[in-house]
Amino acid sequence: MEEFLGVLFCGGRGARLGEITKYISKSFVPIYDRPVFRYGLELLEKSSYVDEIIILSNNENDAKLKTAGHPTIIQDDNEVSDMFSGWDYIKKVTGAQKHGVLMPSDNVSDIDVDSLIGKFQAEQVDLVFSLFEMADTKKLSGMGCYDPEEKKFYYKHPAPPTRFGVVAPYIVRSSLEIDSGDNVLNHPKSAFSEHNGYWFDIGDYKSITAASNFLKKEICKNV
Repeated sequence: MEEFLGVLFCGGRGARLGEITKYISKSFVPIYDRPVFRYGLELLEKSSYVDEIIILSNNENDAKLKTAGHPTIIQDDNEVSDMFSGWDYIKKVTGAQKHGVLMPSDNVSDIDVDSLIGKFQAEQVDLVFSLFEMADTKKLSGMGCYDPEEKKFYYKHPAPPTRFGVVAPYIVRSSLEIDSGDNVLNHPKSAFSEHNGYWFDIGDYKSITAASNFLKKEICKNV
């Protein structure tokens, strides 16, 4: 039976948030009723496939993140520059042989982790990711986008040739050799799933407000 290790990435410095991170680390920025890292952690905890979770942290965040109830590892900034190099670092430090479920700590979404893992198993691929259709081309030009027809990934393209942004979590085979995030997302043995729910990338004041207001409406609607 295949085993899956969930990794929550909380080691970033939050440079995009500017002045906010002078007072609070990115992972602890409040979104509606909880710190933002809790949203990604909850998605991992809800998965019926993920049987172990590790939080990749930094010196500033480690003590607080330990209270979340999962093991933490302080990243080496000389070796970790993105989620994929972070995954390589986790494997190097722990010797993990499980497949990875790589979850950002600065996204708020209702992405179904188990649905992605199901696709990973059914199609026997090395990588699965989600696509989220976006009307905001400025946002797309600052992230990775993917053309599902051409099966081609573009990173920070000034004129995005597609409306689909690539969003995590990533389901990654333990044996997959990773040169860089750009290369791995163009990996021929990969699959994607279009996400039709909600997704927010907490990278600026506007996104903090938008995510908080959306969740408030959703919660009030269901009360």
